[in-house]
Amino acid sequence: MANQAAKIIDQFEKGELELKGCYKHLNNFERHKLQQLWSKLIDRFDVPVNDLVGANNSLIKIETFSADDKQVSQKDIPKGVIYNGCKFGETVADKVGEPVVPVKYENICENDTLGAYIWQTFREDVPDTLVLRFLRARKWDVDKALDMILAAIKWRFANNIDEIIYYGESANDASLMFKGTSFIHGVDKLKHPIVWAPSAKHFQKDQSFSQVKRYLICIMEAVRQMLHYPHERVCLIMDLTNHSNSNMDWPFTKMFLKLLEAYYPECLAVAIINNGPWFFSGVFKMIKPLIDPTVAQKIQFAKNADGLLKFIDQDQLLKSRGGKNDYEYKYILPDPKENLLMANKELKQEAISKRKEIIKELIQITKEWVAAGQKVASYRTEPPLSGITPASGASKDSGSSTTAATSESASSNQTKKEEAIRTELELHKKRDECQERLAKASLELDSFTRARNIYHRLGCFGLHRI
Repeated sequence: MANQAAKIIDQFEKGELELKGCYKHLNNFERHKLQQLWSKLIDRFDVPVNDLVGANNSLIKIETFSADDKQVSQKDIPKGVIYNGCKFGETVADKVGEPVVPVKYENICENDTLGAYIWQTFREDVPDTLVLRFLRARKWDVDKALDMILAAIKWRFANNIDEIIYYGESANDASLMFKGTSFIHGVDKLKHPIVWAPSAKHFQKDQSFSQVKRYLICIMEAVRQMLHYPHERVCLIMDLTNHSNSNMDWPFTKMFLKLLEAYYPECLAVAIINNGPWFFSGVFKMIKPLIDPTVAQKIQFAKNADGLLKFIDQDQLLKSRGGKNDYEYKYILPDPKENLLMANKELKQEAISKRKEIIKELIQITKEWVAAGQKVASYRTEPPLSGITPASGASKDSGSSTTAATSESASSNQTKKEEAIRTELELHKKRDECQERLAKASLELDSFTRARNIYHRLGCFGLHRI
C-alpha cells in the first residue's frame, strides 16, 4: 500500500494520468475481456432486472442499507431551525415555495429488462467507460465484473435512481444543500474535478438517513456529469478541519464506502484526508476494515496547505485552506422556471427516438465486434500445422507434398488471421464512434430527464448542455 501511495504522488509530480485499461487505452488482452463482458451482458438483455443471475447462475443480490431512521438516531426530531432558516425535513422545493420540476416523473424505459434499463445506467457516459470501471475493479476477471455490474444495475433499478436524478435537488433536505457538506469546485494537478467534503458541517441528527442517502446519490451523480475522457476520476478531499466526535455518522460512512466500492467503482483518483484532529488516527483504525483495498490504496494524508499543494495548484486550492482561490460555497436556490424544458413532451420524444435508433445501431455493431474478436481468438487456439508427420504407409514424395501443402496452408491461415485482426480493429473504431454519438444523444435527452442543479446555475457545464 505504501508503494501505491508513493506511485500516486509520483503521478502528480510528473503530471501523468493513470489511463491503463481506460477507454481508448486498451491492449489486446483488455479489449478481448471487454468483448467477453459485453457478450455476457447481451445474452441477458431479455431478462427482467429483478431476475438477473450472475456468472454462476445465482440471483444477483444488492445492498439495501437497511438502517432506518429510528435505527440511525433514537433522539427526538430537532425542533426549530437546523441551519440557515431550514427546519428538519424541509426540502429545497419547500424553500422555493412553488414547484421546481414542472411535470411528474415518468419512466422512459420500454420494459424492465436489462436490455432496456442498462442504457439508463449508462446515461450520458460513453458505455465502455462505465463497463471498463467494473473490469478494472475486478482485475479483468470477466465473471466477477459481470456480477458486479449487474448488482450495480439492479441497485439503481431498485432505488429508483433515475427518479432521484429527475427531481434532483428539489427533493433534497434544504439544510444539507445550504451547509455544503459536499461540493465540487476546482481541479487537481491532473485536471480531475475536486470534491470537497468538510465534515465539521455534518451532524447525523440534522436529517433523516433517507435524506442523507438521497443527498449522497445526488452529489455522486452530479460528479458523473463532470467525468469525461480522459479525466474519468475525481480528487476527494475529506476535510476534517474543526472535526469533532459529534460529526461522526457511522451509517453514513458505511453507506458511502459501499457506494464508492460497489456501485460507483474506479471513480477515485485520490482521496486526501486533510487536517485530521489528534484522535482521528483511532477513528481511522475503526474505519479501515470497512474500506475496499483498492480504495484504501488511494488514500493520502495532509496536515496543512503544503500537503494539499502536492496535489492541487495554488490557484485551485481554496483560500480557506491555504490557496489563492476565492471561492466560498454558497447554495443558490433553483429558479422555478429553470426546468420548463422538461415539460416539452414533443422535444423529449424526439430525443428519446434519436437515442433509441443509435442504441439499436450500437447493439448490432457490438455483436459484430464481439464475433470478430472471437474469430481472432480462434486463430490463437488452433493447433500448429507444421511438424505433422505423414500417415503410415505414405511415400516420401507424398511427405514432401504434404510439407509444401502445410506451408501453403500456414501462409493462408496467417493471411486470414491478419484480415480478421484488421476487421476487428475497424469494427472497434466504428463502435467507438457510435458510442460517442450515443453519449451526445443521451446528453440531449438529459435536459428532459434531469432537473438543473447548482452546477448548472454556476455555469460549470458550459456547452455540455443543449
